[in-house]
Amino acid sequence: MTQAPGTTEPRWRKDVPWALSVLVGCVLLGAPAGLLWSQVAPRLRVTFEAAGATAEDLESTKAFIGADGSYLLVVLGVGVLCGALAWLVARRAGPWTVGALVIGGLLGAFVAARVGVLPGSHEAVEALRQGRTGHQPIDLYLGRLEQKASVPHLRATWAALAWPAGALLAFLVGALARPEELD
Repeated sequence: MTQAPGTTEPRWRKDVPWALSVLVGCVLLGAPAGLLWSQVAPRLRVTFEAAGATAEDLESTKAFIGADGSYLLVVLGVGVLCGALAWLVARRAGPWTVGALVIGGLLGAFVAARVGVLPGSHEAVEALRQGRTGHQPIDLYLGRLEQKASVPHLRATWAALAWPAGALLAFLVGALARPEELD
């Protein structure tokens, strides 16, 4: 379908590429966020003795809450960063930007959860499953370990909602501060 001379291009043709860039940017930030989380999350020291693997304070809920809480804070911070950046570069892309922040935030949080548990987790899980003795002590990520899973997982999956919530909050603050800049 061709347009008549002098008419403007449909708005969505300009807005959708901006929204896609916001979505892709959020997803790409998931891996660095996961690596940051793996660095700041508390670890549990597991030692391998003749009697088997032992860990101090394995059943402590504080340790598990610390791991999930650090994930929550990391993805919330990255979400706020994404929302602020989206406000600066794509605020004129209309509601597409808001949708991209939500979907990209959820996907980015999923990527962060998967990437964040990977560093060193395969070795730790295998050592625990095989009941190795004399193995070097390992720092184990404090995620949920299921019998059928090959790596630990995030225990508080609801914490993934912090990324889109933080992004929307930052975008909303920008919109409330300067409503005249929205289209």
